[in-house]
Amino acid sequence: MAAAAMKRKVQPHHGPWSRRGSLALRITAAIGGGYACTVALASAGAQLLVLHGGMARSEAVILTAMLGFILYLVLLMWSFSEPRVWKVWALLLTGILIGTALSHGLAPALGVG
Repeated sequence: MAAAAMKRKVQPHHGPWSRRGSLALRITAAIGGGYACTVALASAGAQLLVLHGGMARSEAVILTAMLGFILYLVLLMWSFSEPRVWKVWALLLTGILIGTALSHGLAPALGVG
């Protein structure tokens, strides 16, 4: 009997505050982080389509806005299906950084700013 008790792993007790905090981080990541990531990548995508795709600015903005709705929905669903919150934040922050860097890098070529 003592051997069976020794083999059993004791899981750390996570109280209700830990669960609520994790849920709050996940909701914030899904809604706020997903939105910021979508905006950054859509902005960069529109600039890339104008510069390298030969599209008119208005068409590029409309196309990336429509694709942004799909991206936001995918990021929202993935944020709640991924078991680790840190992976959600890591991917969203990476997308935000890449999109922002591309937008700022491409802005001078478009004559913006």
